[in-house]
Amino acid sequence: MLKIIRIVFYLVLFFFILDIFNYFQTKLSFFKTLIYYSVFLFPIPLLVMEFKAKQGIAEPILRKAIPVVTIIGLVYLNPLKILFHAQPWRTQSVELINKNSKNHKVEFQKKDIGALGYAKRNAEVYYITKHFYFVLSEDYDDRNFIGTNWKRIDSKK
Repeated sequence: MLKIIRIVFYLVLFFFILDIFNYFQTKLSFFKTLIYYSVFLFPIPLLVMEFKAKQGIAEPILRKAIPVVTIIGLVYLNPLKILFHAQPWRTQSVELINKNSKNHKVEFQKKDIGALGYAKRNAEVYYITKHFYFVLSEDYDDRNFIGTNWKRIDSKK
């Protein structure tokens, strides 16, 4: 049971870190919210279970350190600020699309950040599937795409 919880926690932490640094994003609100809330709920029970488990000395030090570092990181990053980022970016319009790869696009995106309004960005993204994508650049400029194979479109979503 401990191994399953540990593996799930490491996967959740991996997706959380990728999302915090805007490398890998999702459009699924449920999945993103599940990741963010799981990162808050998993470390303390996992740490308690690690201390109760009967293991050797050298191996569990790292296993106990990861939940502790996660808790310290969450407190340092401010839990309320993190929860404001639990909403996914919504595509408002697709501005450019690569002629060689239809999954490579430049989009205007917005995200609801609660009482603070909306965050906006022009992002260069590469879609893996319909709901998951990599963010290649968050601040796109028209000058970056001069002379490349881009097609300008203005499709509203």
